[in-house]
Amino acid sequence: MKTRKWCCGAAAIAVMMLLGCSSDPPPSSTTRIPAQFLDKYWSPQEAPVARIIRRQYRMREGDSLEVIYHVRHQMNEIYKIKVQDVIIIRFPYQRSLDQVEQVHSDGRLHLDLVGPVKAYGRTIDEVHADIKQRYAAFLKNPTMTVSFKESNVKIRELKEAITTSPRGQSRLVPITPDGTMSLPFIVNVRAAGRTAIELHDVLNQAYQDIGLDEIEVTVNVQSVAPLRVFVFGEVNKPGAVLNEPQLSTSISEMSLLQAIAQSGGYRPGRAELSMVALMRRRHLPKPEIAIINVFQLLENRQKADGKPVVADSSKYRYDIWLEDGDVIYVPTSEIAKRADYIDLVWTRGIRAVANHSINYNATDAVDWLGPNP
Repeated sequence: MKTRKWCCGAAAIAVMMLLGCSSDPPPSSTTRIPAQFLDKYWSPQEAPVARIIRRQYRMREGDSLEVIYHVRHQMNEIYKIKVQDVIIIRFPYQRSLDQVEQVHSDGRLHLDLVGPVKAYGRTIDEVHADIKQRYAAFLKNPTMTVSFKESNVKIRELKEAITTSPRGQSRLVPITPDGTMSLPFIVNVRAAGRTAIELHDVLNQAYQDIGLDEIEVTVNVQSVAPLRVFVFGEVNKPGAVLNEPQLSTSISEMSLLQAIAQSGGYRPGRAELSMVALMRRRHLPKPEIAIINVFQLLENRQKADGKPVVADSSKYRYDIWLEDGDVIYVPTSEIAKRADYIDLVWTRGIRAVANHSINYNATDAVDWLGPNP
């Protein structure tokens, strides 16, 4: 009888163990597959739609730019005479006074009898009236024509300077280590830190300032210098992180989280992610420092009062884009510092000295008193 009861009890225990070890819950009339598992398309709540947020690329030292020149051949109602323009003065009845003169660097024409005449910045009609009035002191009712032999000489010289057989009217220009670039007629233009659109406006304004209104340039980024940042502290592979573009036309960008990931990731249990320091110099004598809560960037869920836990994708938008030369420091947490202190002072310090004293051989003792007298 006892044997039978024991066998029944063992069988019941075995059945209970089998039910407990099973990965599937016991069948029940109330157990159903969640409705969302049967949906053809899942809600984007748990897998947020990717938000592609790209900043405008700002050029940096070592980038190579292609500057394409366009010459606008348009009719200009009022053309202002420029330096190096060549003017023809003809006298139909006094051929000996005919002259062909170039506008000098002082902006004047130097003519026979009347001397210097201002020409720069004036129209051809204004110069004609001025010259006729001056010659009226030497000739009675002077008759003359004033016209151009050459105009826009700088445009012609610029075309000769920029035209190359492989690229046409364009030029490859590197950004120097000081962040500047130079082009024909304009030098030391600040390029680093500007977008292609901003540099386009700056270059066109510079050519307008020297009187070349017909010139318009287009700026293309031809190749990008590799981006290098430095990561140290509580990461698995501290040191320099190089993000080099694979293609000459690709743009190398790196965010704070990407730099930490390329450094082997942070060290769990030791890294204080809420106080990651980002140091940026930007060619300033004193660097700029920001403290970033990386833990908040990595926290992908949020729960409001009285509401269920939902996926939170908004914080990912604030991952910081890095600049060349940025320094990232992942500090040590307070708990890890205390653990290191205990290990250094007690485990390696006092405890090691105590163990050494206990294991000290009495036969090796030093007789400080010396022999008895």
